[in-house]
Amino acid sequence: MAAARPSKLPPVTFDQATTRLVALARANGGTVTAQQVEGDEELASDRDLVSAAARALAGGTNVFAVEAEDNGREWFPYSALTFSELPKS
Repeated sequence: MAAARPSKLPPVTFDQATTRLVALARANGGTVTAQQVEGDEELASDRDLVSAAARALAGGTNVFAVEAEDNGREWFPYSALTFSELPKS
């Protein structure tokens, strides 16, 4: 796994990472892509923690995780996470 890149932002917490992933999905019709996550400076401030949050979400019954190999993702564990039902905000 690639090391976290340096960032001027403080690292996010697990709960903040989870909330941010859900917010990105909510803003994009229920799906968040690796490209969106990897391009988000806040989330990229702690890659390992954000990856753990994504895995936790993917383990839920309302999330479909896609793991395509050829999509150009760098560190996020999934090509996309699609929510069949988004958690209440």
